[in-house]
Order: sequence, then C-alpha cells, then structure tokens
Amino acid sequence: MNEKLAVVIPARLGSKRVKAKNLRKLNGKTLIVNMIEKLQQTQYLQNIYINSDSELFGAIANQNKVKFYQRQPELATSESLIDDYIFDFISQIQPEFLAVVNSTSPFISPEALDNAWLSFQNNNFDTLLSCEKIQTHCFYKGKPVNFSIDGKHPRSQDLEPVRALNFAITIWNCQRYIENYESKNYGVYTGKLGFYDIEGIGCIDIDYEDDFQMAEFVSRYLQNENNIPVVYDDVAAQLIEKNVDFAN
Repeated sequence: MNEKLAVVIPARLGSKRVKAKNLRKLNGKTLIVNMIEKLQQTQYLQNIYINSDSELFGAIANQNKVKFYQRQPELATSESLIDDYIFDFISQIQPEFLAVVNSTSPFISPEALDNAWLSFQNNNFDTLLSCEKIQTHCFYKGKPVNFSIDGKHPRSQDLEPVRALNFAITIWNCQRYIENYESKNYGVYTGKLGFYDIEGIGCIDIDYEDDFQMAEFVSRYLQNENNIPVVYDDVAAQLIEKNVDFAN
C-alpha cells in the first residue's frame, strides 16, 4: 500500500439524478461497496477514504475496513464543486498524492486503476484524468472538431480521437493542487495534464436512471452469460471455413 497516496470515494447522500445512487444495488451489491472491493484488490490504491456529508457512510466505511472523512454540509450540496471539497480534504489529510475514484464507474477493473496510478507516476503528471477515447466524426455547435468538411470525407480510423472525460479516476499532485487553488481558486485542471484511456465496459458511467438500467443489464450478462458464441450467416460461415480473406 502506498501511504503517500490517499484514495477518495466521494459519496454525497443527496444525489438528485439517481436517488441515493451510491447506496443503490447493482446486481445485488451497492455501488460504493462494489468500488471499495475493487480498490481493495489493487496493488497501489488501498489507502481508502469515503468522503461524505452523511454519517451513514461512516458506518459503511467501518463495515468495509476503510477510513471515513466527513465533509461539511456546505461542501455537499447540488451546487458544490469538486474543486472545493478536494481542497478541503487535501488541506486536512495532507497526502502527497490524491486519487478520486467514482463508484458510478462500476466496471472499471482493479488493473485499470493500478495502471492509471503507474501512468501518473511514470509521466510526472500534475493531474491525470480518465477518459473514453472516441474515434468518430465529432461536431461542436455545428462545426467539425476532429476533421475538416472542406474536402472528401475522411475514414474514421484516420481521425484524431476525441477524449471525453468520465472521471472514473482522477489523480493529483497535492502540492501543485493547493498552489493552484490558493492562487486561482480552482484545482481540478492543475499543471501538467495527462489522460488515461479506459476501454470497453469500464467506460460505463452512471449519471441517469437509464444508465443504471444499462449497467444492471451488463452486470447480469457478465455474471451469467459472458460466453456468447460468434455466429455468422451460413454463406459467410462457409467462406470463413475455407479461409477466404475478407479484407480489402
């Protein structure tokens, strides 16, 4: 365990989009307990705190042998910003590094969490942000983001990927965070930024009720039916049997 690295699971009780989502069960296990157990399987991210305004999460922390940090009520409203409660936690606990891991990314693996920390360390980042790499044609306010419309339509595999933040895990150098917050009044995007790509179902992020329903479907599939056979049309199957090359 890396004692210089504190790991926070934020758990504000009054979530609005999905009611009490950290305490809601996904295929029989609450989101917050699911994430605690994933962190306990990592090599590096085991100095774990639940950060919440509610003492209810203190009991959950005790039951699962992790630490509890009770934030002030004014840092736990729907208008509260992550910059402020992170500054509060760092100021009080004073770790050298901080990782915030959201329980709303229930399918991220312990290996991915460890690799995010190694990426942060090996590249000397001040901030590491987890994201989903999207390699398709993207527009913003009617204008192309990662390709040009002045010419022939480019192939998607030739595009520069767009990275959408999912905040499954975010890591900071705490000294740099404090310096940035005290001088500029914000800290999330501090110093040298690094991006850590999460792939596959690890990108699933629960923000809305529809997301929870999809996550429940995926969870049950993983538990019961994760060996779906590859089946082709009969004609295609015959060609594959003959080792026909489909590439062009």
